[in-house]
Amino acid sequence: MAKSISVAWSEGITEDESEILTQTIEQVLKWLYLRHPLTFIDPPLQVLAFGNWVIPALVPDKPYWGAQWYIEASYDQEINRVIAPTFLELVRHEPWQRQNPHLDLALLEQDLTDFPAPLARLRPDRYSLGTSFPGSMAVMSVHRIRRLAEDHVRRLAMARLVRHNLGHILSVPQFTRRRQIKRLGLESHCTNTCVMRHAATVEDLARLAAEESEMGWSFCPQCTQDLHSVIVRYLHSWS
Repeated sequence: MAKSISVAWSEGITEDESEILTQTIEQVLKWLYLRHPLTFIDPPLQVLAFGNWVIPALVPDKPYWGAQWYIEASYDQEINRVIAPTFLELVRHEPWQRQNPHLDLALLEQDLTDFPAPLARLRPDRYSLGTSFPGSMAVMSVHRIRRLAEDHVRRLAMARLVRHNLGHILSVPQFTRRRQIKRLGLESHCTNTCVMRHAATVEDLARLAAEESEMGWSFCPQCTQDLHSVIVRYLHSWS
């Protein structure tokens, strides 16, 4: 059975932003599939775009009634940010994740922090563009990207954010890698010229996105090999 990537976004995400999200994921996967012809017949990774989904029968009294529930349940009013670790824990324990394990990628318009709530309140200056549980799920925010003045720069930055976090949910860079690697919490980041470099600020994100746009394919050879290993593993797991 193919592994699925569930893609969701919050209320307020524009049509253009959701298109960049879904098209970037599809572009990365199609590029990888070129090396594995069998994947075009029956892709081992299925992208399921649910958008800002709602289950009407559960609104408003039951948990997991829709995409906005995760935001409301993880939003900290004091700092006006979604607590990313709380958001991801809610995704990890959702009933359909237990019934049918899958990868998750979510895009929010709300600001994020990667600190737990008590620490986040002590560091109101700290924000996160995206946070992941590598190999399983990630949540991203357009809040800071929207502040970039130029449309072209915003689009490059947004696509880079998606590629980077798609890499994380596919376990890239691989945890076993020992060279050209930097560990930050649960995440591993590449130190080559690569989309898997860490961008701590939106300015870093825009700068790295512009630099990598000259590469064509923005994953370095080591991370590309890691991605191909993931595709082969999924290919063998369902064939």
